[in-house]
Amino acid sequence: MNSDTNYQKALHCYIQASLNILNHFRTSVKEIHHVGSTSIERMDLPGEVDVLLLMKYEDNINKLADHVTGVGYDKVDDFSSDYIEEVVLRHSHEDFDVNFIMMHHESERKDEILYCRNRIKENQKYTERFRQLKAAYLNERIDGDEYQDRKSDLFSAVMDMQEDAGIV
Repeated sequence: MNSDTNYQKALHCYIQASLNILNHFRTSVKEIHHVGSTSIERMDLPGEVDVLLLMKYEDNINKLADHVTGVGYDKVDDFSSDYIEEVVLRHSHEDFDVNFIMMHHESERKDEILYCRNRIKENQKYTERFRQLKAAYLNERIDGDEYQDRKSDLFSAVMDMQEDAGIV
């Protein structure tokens, strides 16, 4: 019997999917980060794997995205209201849908996303709040719109803590 947790499976998928996409973007990617609910070990819930691809050249992002749509990656137009300005690609890998969120490596949003992920990982209260919210969505106690709204509220609360601490 396989005793891997959802987190371990998602982490393995993140690594493999990132290596695969690097075959297409090797010279254009500056950083790669596992973000979203599957990047938080204590949550250990199923979900899509979100990968933040920080690109060296902002003007190439759409062109690069268009290039890989011909080899099995889908461009996602309605991913999340949190990522309106970013280009998102989706590809199935193992048993997961993997979302590659592409943005320029100097984007201020990058710092916010990584700060928020790290704070949720570090703070058991935030982790548990996020876990309960995700579980409610997965168990269909709330719909996708309510999930997105409540998740945005949680992320705003985390970011408000950043401002209170004077961290920029």
